[in-house]
Amino acid sequence: MVTGPTSALREQAREWGRALLDAPQWADVPDRVTLLIASPAAGYDDDARVMTLWLIIDIPAARSLPNEYAALARDEVVIERRSNTPGVLIAMSDASLHRLLQGTTRASVEARWRVRHAEAVADRLHRLDEFNVRANMLPEDALERIVRALWLDLNAAAASLDAIEAHARAALPVAGEVAAAIARLAVAREEGAYPPAELLMRAARETRIGKRLGVWLDDLGAAVAGDAAAGRRVVASREQALAEVRDVVGERWRSRPWWRDPEAYALRAPR
Repeated sequence: MVTGPTSALREQAREWGRALLDAPQWADVPDRVTLLIASPAAGYDDDARVMTLWLIIDIPAARSLPNEYAALARDEVVIERRSNTPGVLIAMSDASLHRLLQGTTRASVEARWRVRHAEAVADRLHRLDEFNVRANMLPEDALERIVRALWLDLNAAAASLDAIEAHARAALPVAGEVAAAIARLAVAREEGAYPPAELLMRAARETRIGKRLGVWLDDLGAAVAGDAAAGRRVVASREQALAEVRDVVGERWRSRPWWRDPEAYALRAPR
């Protein structure tokens, strides 16, 4: 449940959700539909710019829907962006969402975070409780796989940060990769999931890694914007920044070869 101040955008999302459920296509299955506000995410109303609703239905009930939603009965996903609606509607089966929450892809990790910050507009079957349980049940070794990939990405991108002093704009992709990898790793390490890109930095700044590297990340952004002094500081303190992340990651995975030598590990042939 969402408590505390609510934004005008959240109220609009609630109104849109209630109006959507009054539409004829859902009239025969009102008890089988779960409708969630995925954006604005709870606690992040001030950062939201768009509304996203998730509509969840079981496959047997989906078979009675109009042809435009026939894909739901095949366990596929339907995404609607219509000019006459104020946001995005994402519809899927409950089985599809359960499977998504068990994965380790970026979409799966972000979906777990979305579920934890979702608000139910309609949920007579209490599916959101089930989804939250699933979102907090990471498969065995899943967190390590998520963190390992981000740690390897971070080290690969950080190795190219020297260019930020001479060609700040050209280094924009590298700086973006570094910042995103740090932020995702920081949040995933503590929560087992991370938010979509538009909320990533805010969430990361509340973590241990984010608090340690806040000034360095600010300098990274300033360097890309053309601040030469910030660029010099970023390069000069790059190894220290990596060491801060390394220490936190090493608290749990110090014995792993990917932690000890990420450059060599990344070049290993797949087995």
